[in-house]
Amino acid sequence: MPRGRPKQKSKLNEQEAKKIEENILLENPEGLPDIQPIQVFKEIPKMETIVFRNDRDPGLPLEFHYASKTHPLKQYKLIHGQVYTLPLEIVEHLESCAVPIYGYRKGLDGHPEMFITAMKYQYQCKTVRDGQQQRYAA
Repeated sequence: MPRGRPKQKSKLNEQEAKKIEENILLENPEGLPDIQPIQVFKEIPKMETIVFRNDRDPGLPLEFHYASKTHPLKQYKLIHGQVYTLPLEIVEHLESCAVPIYGYRKGLDGHPEMFITAMKYQYQCKTVRDGQQQRYAA
């Protein structure tokens, strides 16, 4: 009696496109759901043209996702020194990102204690007025 490895089943992603489609329809007869449903917003966000400055990692792009009740989920990629037109909500969020700078002082018991001396803001968004945009174009 020959003993050996049992024969492996072929994987679905190695099959022909027709076979894959048949198997998907067997699992879900209605078909695949829509990937992105239509989102309806009642107000258009106020947009602002800014020059983005990355003080945390100058020279590196900042990539982040942002969503709120008035703003759909969207991925952003901002590069230091470039001009962007962004919703005011995003600009305010970027300008509020800060990290504390700690210092030491003598406590009541005479031992040093840590306290927050200041906040270092990580990003700056300088507003671009009409006519100034050509100055920032590279």
